[in-house]
Amino acid sequence: MADLRELLDKAREAVREAAGEAEKRLLELKEKLDQDKDGRPDVVERALEEAKKALEEAKARLKELDQDQDGVPDRLRGLAEAAKKAAETARAKAEEAARLLRERLGRG
Repeated sequence: MADLRELLDKAREAVREAAGEAEKRLLELKEKLDQDKDGRPDVVERALEEAKKALEEAKARLKELDQDQDGVPDRLRGLAEAAKKAAETARAKAEEAARLLRERLGRG
């Protein structure tokens, strides 16, 4: 029974030592990742700054493309209108072709 108790005590001590070592290593890692000591890993801060910068650039580019400030890039509006006109023209031609075909079949 004493042997079992000794083994249990040794196991508990080994677990405490391992936990202490793991905690020490985590703190060292945290310090390496947070060089400016502000509580946030520097890599995360840099990523956030780059994301903010990219967002601002995207907003500026959209503003350039949307001179009338209606939320739709002006060139895209022109392309959409041209596509709409082309679709309407194609529909009208298809309807005309169908009408001519009906007439021809009706006469034949």
